[in-house]
Amino acid sequence: GLVGRNGVGKSTLLRIVTGELAPTGGSATVRGRLGVLPQALEPPPGASVADLLGVAEALARLKRVEAGEGTPDDLAEADWGLEARLDAALAEVDLAGVDLARPAASLSGGQVTRARLAGLLASEPDLLILDEPTNNLDAAARDLLAGVLGRWKGGAIVVSHDRALLRQMDRIVELTTLGAQVYGGDYDLYAE
Repeated sequence: GLVGRNGVGKSTLLRIVTGELAPTGGSATVRGRLGVLPQALEPPPGASVADLLGVAEALARLKRVEAGEGTPDDLAEADWGLEARLDAALAEVDLAGVDLARPAASLSGGQVTRARLAGLLASEPDLLILDEPTNNLDAAARDLLAGVLGRWKGGAIVVSHDRALLRQMDRIVELTTLGAQVYGGDYDLYAE
């Protein structure tokens, strides 16, 4: 869990970790694949749920191959396990059976967050980076997110002010203007 006052640089630190921003000094090295859930989740105009999940192109490739219209590149790049991973991920975030062609703009803010999380889970990253993931979620969806994180086998960096979620973390990193301090344990141990 990454905590700190508003404006101290938590989102900037995440942008450095993801390679979106270069550090002003030193370097940042990341090994493995990242799955990033940004704070701002407004779907782009005209986007479908498949676009929101980040799988529209991969699903189109599979459909071309299944229809016998795929190119050699389609065959080489086809992700044959994608649909099964998507079904499992959507079920895990309580969106089983959602129409992937549905306009993303028709989803509630909480559904957008959960759909984006499902897309990350289906992509099987090594590290999840979640920036204020509970902002648009009701109590039931916050509990669902905590459960997903509790079952997650990879690493996670979670920026949050949600103390209930931070109580699920095994380590808290406090970011201040003086730097970062690591505290072993959950939010309650950090608060002590």
